[in-house]
Amino acid sequence: MLDLSQLSFDFGALPRWLPFRSVRELETVETPPSSDESVADGRDEALEEQTREMLLKLELPGGAKLVTVTWNARLRSTAGYARYPSWAIELNPRLREFEGQVDRTLKHELAHLIAYHRSGRRRIEPHGREWRAACAELGIAGEAAHHRLPLPRNEVERKLVYACPSCQTPVQRVRKFRRPTACLQCCNRHAGGRYDGRFRLVLMSGA
Repeated sequence: MLDLSQLSFDFGALPRWLPFRSVRELETVETPPSSDESVADGRDEALEEQTREMLLKLELPGGAKLVTVTWNARLRSTAGYARYPSWAIELNPRLREFEGQVDRTLKHELAHLIAYHRSGRRRIEPHGREWRAACAELGIAGEAAHHRLPLPRNEVERKLVYACPSCQTPVQRVRKFRRPTACLQCCNRHAGGRYDGRFRLVLMSGA
């Protein structure tokens, strides 16, 4: 992975296609196996209450009823993880070692949930304008898409190479796509942001 993302976003019940803008957005980091480190896992009631209050202030009572916040020691290189539509946030326990990072990462992940909730069925970029707007509402305007915390790096070799048949943009993957996946740039340019089979990514090597 070129840059470690601050999150890995699980969309839950995904549509049949997933267009992306760049190679970086398509790359993923696998969750490493749990270790023997004595790090407290489990739900954090105080953070959940804090998150509910933020959602209520933004007039999102539905999300406030559903949201959960959990510490997950299996997250190593990833600072946080958000899952929509289940409104679940997971945080790396090591965030406690860095001043202010628990609150900031919590808001970073919550901004993703808010952005996808508001977008409905419309496709949006993970760190696009909808997410940036939510970050601003949560008090972290200008938030970076990727963290720079000194967390352990989890290097995963990406042997699969896909490419857009139109613009030829290469995409490296660890695993094959399970759904038809198209180039977001080309779908935006030629199909109004809708999936178009002309731009479906093609496996070039590593089959």
